[in-house]
Amino acid sequence: MASYSQAVLDEIRTAVDVVDLVSRFVNLRKAGQNWKGLCPFHMEKTPSFMVNPKKGIFHCFGCGVGGDAFGFLMRQDKLSFPEAVRALAKQAGVALPEERGSAGERGREELLRTMELAWRFYVDKLWKPEGEQARQYLAQRGIDPEVARRFGLGLAPEGWEGLQSFMRSEKVTDDALVAAGLAIPREGRASVYDRFRGRLLFAIRDLQGRVVAFGGRAFGDEQPKYLNSPETSLYVKGNLLYAADLARPAIQAKNRALLVEGYVDCLMAHQHGFTETVAALGTAFTPAQLGLLKRYCDDAILFFDADAAGSRAAERAEELLEPTGSSMAWAVNRTGALESSGALRLRVALLPAGHDPDTFLRTSGAAAFEERIGAARSLLSYALDRAIADPEGATGPRARTSAFARAALMLAKVGDAQEAAQLSREAAQKLGVDATQLWIEAQRLQTALRRPVTTHPSTPATTPPSVERDLVVLLLNSTEAREVLLPMIVEAEDLAHAPFRTIVAALRLRPSVPAESLMTDLATDEARGVLAALLVEERAEVDVRVSIEQFRRRLERSQRLRRAREVSQSIADVQAKTGAAAPPLHEELRMLHQETAVVYEITGGVAQSLEPRTPGSEGAETHE
Repeated sequence: MASYSQAVLDEIRTAVDVVDLVSRFVNLRKAGQNWKGLCPFHMEKTPSFMVNPKKGIFHCFGCGVGGDAFGFLMRQDKLSFPEAVRALAKQAGVALPEERGSAGERGREELLRTMELAWRFYVDKLWKPEGEQARQYLAQRGIDPEVARRFGLGLAPEGWEGLQSFMRSEKVTDDALVAAGLAIPREGRASVYDRFRGRLLFAIRDLQGRVVAFGGRAFGDEQPKYLNSPETSLYVKGNLLYAADLARPAIQAKNRALLVEGYVDCLMAHQHGFTETVAALGTAFTPAQLGLLKRYCDDAILFFDADAAGSRAAERAEELLEPTGSSMAWAVNRTGALESSGALRLRVALLPAGHDPDTFLRTSGAAAFEERIGAARSLLSYALDRAIADPEGATGPRARTSAFARAALMLAKVGDAQEAAQLSREAAQKLGVDATQLWIEAQRLQTALRRPVTTHPSTPATTPPSVERDLVVLLLNSTEAREVLLPMIVEAEDLAHAPFRTIVAALRLRPSVPAESLMTDLATDEARGVLAALLVEERAEVDVRVSIEQFRRRLERSQRLRRAREVSQSIADVQAKTGAAAPPLHEELRMLHQETAVVYEITGGVAQSLEPRTPGSEGAETHE
């Protein structure tokens, strides 16, 4: 891992608004000194994810994850620590010193640089005289030049070595071009040739806006019509969505995503104001892509040609209906209403036969497109239609009974309770049966279908002693407490909870820094999560000096008890070796016991509590 000075990390951390950063991925609401939302790292129905803007940290009280801006971006976008640092430094305008990372990190950075150089080369070709044919093609397709520039469209010129020649001038090796998917090795020869030639290029970016692949569109009847980058260490097509980096703010704002199949469909939707649109990358939409969208919205709308909509939607829906653990539990909230499982709700908007979003928008306009979106049906309703219809066209009581059973089984696989309830009403109406009966049967089947969760034996989580928690909180919030108490603490003796020991050890190394600055010093997720939890909780005001004095006396007593044990052991050792008593040691032991008793009587064995208090709570406090 590349290393950065704490001064640089603190400068970046201070410059980044953690609420603004997290809000790009999570809908946050103000909650006292903190902001609260649904955790992006685990499925939950009640918000337990907290962000503290003053300290620049986040913590989820549901799954225990916590950290600072670096940690959040690493988890959210699957970045290494150096990548997260560089991304946030760029955002904050902080210059980073040159560093040498590991070989793996350097290789990844080299590939990213190669892709960035290639993209600039292709963009430059599009807007120069040699790009006239490509620009005419864009005009014929109705793509505005401003949209083409915003999406970073480019042109791969004709010829076998156009990109390769440019890259040599930039000191990029042939091996790097092959590794990035930009060149192909010649058979039987130690040379390569350009993968993309004579094509309009669509830049594919990751969520950080970095170019990781290209999609190439032929201008005429050349085959293949579309040529995409192969998968590389930077690019796995089933994990990304085209234009997700551009569409993310609109998806969050509108709480919906529009999913189209083609690059031009996506561009045309953005051009007509539907900036929440993304496209698949040459594949059917994958669970990973849908999971990506679920981070930012609750609804996604797919578009199908009316002629093929029924069969295609039903097939797609059935792929998504396999029950998986927690998604197989419908819940009812306190008001008696069904709770959402947090699953992404998929709907299908129908377009006239022979149309795709590109052609429909150009011929009918944005208002008509919005109408189609408004009339979208649940994707699962198409699967329900197929379940109800008898495969052999049979009618009568027996056929209706079979249809009832098939519909109940399908409903039992629907993860979202609200959607399942709506679908059950539709099915009951079509079957001419009581909706309650169908719902009860679906619940029965759901219980039978629910997959048992595999558990692994583990030691029960222990609650850390409250006195240890209070001591660590005091140290985190008071530099005066650190000066007085840190020299007295013996982590192995005074702190039984491992994360507390880790935090105190980090404080001992850097006793003058703000507590949130310790995040990058802690080696384990557990310790970072505990630190975040301690910092994000809103606590009652306490008298710091009183607390320091109480803990000082408590630690003095601990020191004397440790010394007493040492002296007792020394007495035993002397007697075992010589058979004689050791009067000086006996006298020291007697004095230690007396001093310890005095300190214990003064403190009462209880330090002032720093635990969060609830109104009306009562408890003894010791004040001097």
